[in-house]
Amino acid sequence: MSTIDFTDPSLSHPSLGTFIAHDADGAYQFLGVQYATLEHRLAESQLRTSYKSPVDARNHGPASYSPTDGFENEMTFIQQALPKPKIKHSDVDCLNLNITVPKLASGIGGLSKQKLPVFIWTHGGGFVVGANSWPQYDHAKLVKLAAKNGVPIIGVGINFRLGLSGLLTSKELRDRGYKSNNTLRDQRNAFRWVKRYISGFGGDPDNITVIGESTGAVATTLHLYSPEKLFNRAIATGGSFLLVGPFSPEIYEGVYQRVLSVLGLDALGPDKRVKQLLSLPLDEIIAKLPPDIPFMPVIDGDIVPIRPSYAAIASREDLTLPGKKWLDGFMIGDSQFDASTLGAIMGHLKNDSRKRFSASLRTSLGSIPEAAESVLETYGFTSPALGSQAEDDEAAFRNYLHFVNDVGYYAATVSFARGWPEPKLFTFAFNEPNPWEGLYMGEATHVLDVVFLFQNYNDKLPSGQQKAAESFGLDLARFIAGQEPWIAYSQSRRNAKVFGPSKSEAFSQMISDNESEESGRRVKILDIGKAAGFDALAEAIVRFQLGL
Repeated sequence: MSTIDFTDPSLSHPSLGTFIAHDADGAYQFLGVQYATLEHRLAESQLRTSYKSPVDARNHGPASYSPTDGFENEMTFIQQALPKPKIKHSDVDCLNLNITVPKLASGIGGLSKQKLPVFIWTHGGGFVVGANSWPQYDHAKLVKLAAKNGVPIIGVGINFRLGLSGLLTSKELRDRGYKSNNTLRDQRNAFRWVKRYISGFGGDPDNITVIGESTGAVATTLHLYSPEKLFNRAIATGGSFLLVGPFSPEIYEGVYQRVLSVLGLDALGPDKRVKQLLSLPLDEIIAKLPPDIPFMPVIDGDIVPIRPSYAAIASREDLTLPGKKWLDGFMIGDSQFDASTLGAIMGHLKNDSRKRFSASLRTSLGSIPEAAESVLETYGFTSPALGSQAEDDEAAFRNYLHFVNDVGYYAATVSFARGWPEPKLFTFAFNEPNPWEGLYMGEATHVLDVVFLFQNYNDKLPSGQQKAAESFGLDLARFIAGQEPWIAYSQSRRNAKVFGPSKSEAFSQMISDNESEESGRRVKILDIGKAAGFDALAEAIVRFQLGL
């Protein structure tokens, strides 16, 4: 094992040359390190393997172009703002990563003696917004906390292409050599770069955990379709590929045609259209695209070979997901109201939602009418109307969000747990209430798990939740380090850890059944899902969102 020469603030990497670090007071950060290059915005990324030394890694690298209000929207979802960072954007220079390494008495983790466990953070944002330079994703506080408590780890945050440049596809593009799922291809190159070079920063290339939240968790679980062992462990919080499944190529043809229409390119010939997609300023393209145009991974027979299903994931006999075999450990959890962000994103569904959702559901579940009626009764759609039309719309829409939450998040957690090999699975329920003024104050909202994980809001949390955040972060750090943070899930004891609600003191508890009311979940959905099938319920949700 080679000794690594580290002299603050620079590191001599045995393969890549000298890197100048940012001193983060208890941690060193190597920021904006390019892990792959792009010939153009739709090209397949190529792993970067050499650098002009020294590399100045004291500043964040460019992020992928995305809607300009993305950061503000994220702060609205969290209901507490951090200062907005100044971020550069690029369509071809956005594939970079940040490495955060703890300062220890013997250097970076006693580099000549040990290699530290590594986590790679894959951010959410609907596949259209987000950056590793957003302050809520800064890894320094978590890395310092873990080291202080005897669990030193290294954090890596990655940027990747978003929206059009990351996920737009069509037969027209594929016929001209432009591959689909560039977002996922970029992420895989980041994983490969880390595995190849992280030892030079003090990390263990055979002890890597990928963490994804929201659509970052969607991506993380999609990577489990890889026959190649891309990492050792994974954490999916607030999402999975059961929440937002990949599109079919046929659906993407409609997305592509709409993009062309919005950009005024539909009258051009195919070659000219593609040329314009490559040459028009990307920020101008994004400014023209309405937010309801979805950019999602696509079933391509390669990166995403098939459409995931609840039934397959919940079956221990089903082996269509290679990661069930090669992953050394898997953690999955959900927040009590993960669907909270949909209240802002899908507010257009609110009008007359009681009547429209009831009709849509009865149509979608026409072959199992008893299941439709059970959903409507369980979620309050058959109860008397409340007050004015506006008040009733608000209440009915909240009930709809609860249904989406229970199918897309909680039932997904349960399905993964039921079908995952023992003893490799850990589940959790995040029930910490949002302490800040806003639409969902007092509820365990989407993204709040990220707030607690990375410790960047601790000075804004009540004292009990500050301690709870540290406990949550340390438990996940222990999993990253290959330890058992709590008792693993098994078929005989469906163990889970419940975080919150904390009050004046931090509160968490182990429960022996994640399908019980002790989880803080509406467990009636499990009976409904058994009768109707969760795949049918998920399809009904999509149909309502499409106005069907």
